[in-house]
Amino acid sequence: MSENEKKEGCSCCSGDSRSVLFPNGQEAAASIDEAQGMKRGEFLRILGAGVVGLSCIAGTQAFAAAEKSSKAKIVKGTSDRMIVDKELRELRISATITKDASQPSVADWGRRFQAFFGAKGGKMEPYFVFTTDVSRVDIDKAIRGLGVRSRRQIPMSEVAQRTGLKATTVREDYLDGDPMICTIRFQKGKEIVEAAIEDFIDEKIMVDGKEVFKPYTPHFIYHGTAEAINFPSGCILCPSDCNGGIITDNVLPLKTTVNYYKVNWNRMPPVGSKVEVVLKSIYGPYMMSSTK
Repeated sequence: MSENEKKEGCSCCSGDSRSVLFPNGQEAAASIDEAQGMKRGEFLRILGAGVVGLSCIAGTQAFAAAEKSSKAKIVKGTSDRMIVDKELRELRISATITKDASQPSVADWGRRFQAFFGAKGGKMEPYFVFTTDVSRVDIDKAIRGLGVRSRRQIPMSEVAQRTGLKATTVREDYLDGDPMICTIRFQKGKEIVEAAIEDFIDEKIMVDGKEVFKPYTPHFIYHGTAEAINFPSGCILCPSDCNGGIITDNVLPLKTTVNYYKVNWNRMPPVGSKVEVVLKSIYGPYMMSSTK
């Protein structure tokens, strides 16, 4: 379509979007009040009073309630606990905030495919900022026990041929599985608060040779490859479509590490403190509820 055709023809292509949507000056009434926008300090969602505690931390009221629940199973690590809640279709796993500033993305911008959340004792443990001593074997088994399914696993022997976003990229170059949500719960002052794991990580991409800073916008899926091939990384939740863990962000093809990440320690809980990592099926607690 020529420029003249655009101007004289379809109204969608002529002018700017505001004048097309509000041709009679109505835009003034529809303008956005920037003062109403969410301030960064408000990204945390308040769940309840801090006195209740986190449900996977022994000794709290919430943990005591979980122990009494017939619909929740408690799996023990060395010092951490995992609650398998089949009613809510979620796992709640206690973890410690850890910080090795020498690793990429921890204290400065860096590219990585190693996990942000992982199991203690794995070969990639120094990379983790949320570390649990609950076995990844048990976590993987529990995820599958919630009905979450893997759709595509990719062996290490195929990494070279499938890495990178190219004109020849195909669906088979991506890990795939049921989508998952990961949130972090912790005590802040007198309250229990929660935020998505991506709220604690910043992302940077390069566009035309220039840095573009943006929110971290992952699409987490369960694939389970590392447990299927017995890969001892300890990685649980990874960026960069990495097959060395069990959950990954598959926005880009396998191990395509072109984006930069940095943990935002102004938002993170204190190093050494305990948090609750929640892994939840995106499909919610009631499987196929719309057909019942």
